[in-house]
Amino acid sequence: MKLCFVSTRGNVRAAMAKSIFTKLSRIALLNIEVYSAGVQTEREVPQAVLEVLSEKGYPTQDLEPLDCSLVPYEKLDILITLSSEARDQCPYHINHKRREHWVLEEVKDLTDLRALRDLRDSIEKSIKEFLKISSA
Repeated sequence: MKLCFVSTRGNVRAAMAKSIFTKLSRIALLNIEVYSAGVQTEREVPQAVLEVLSEKGYPTQDLEPLDCSLVPYEKLDILITLSSEARDQCPYHINHKRREHWVLEEVKDLTDLRALRDLRDSIEKSIKEFLKISSA
């Protein structure tokens, strides 16, 4: 099974979602290939994003923003868009068995660790709900 998170730039929301989903899906013993992408891709994941992911033990190695054209888009089973730009620019494909849009506000100031932690925790909650994992 293949899943992709897509946000505007792919370097904050989608990167966080990929990292968190990778760890939580392994804990749930699921074998899912996870991708993250952006529709207007940045070159790298900001250090502050890597820092807040590491605080909770989420993997940060190999996290890099990919352009949507570099993801096996037509072979995806699940597509989750994380920004209105991604939702509007990602075409529907017959192979996608599931498509969701999660409303996650963009963090404007990437030096604001509190805002990044709040975003991380919000994504974590959404992924736990998606995977039906108890937060208790």
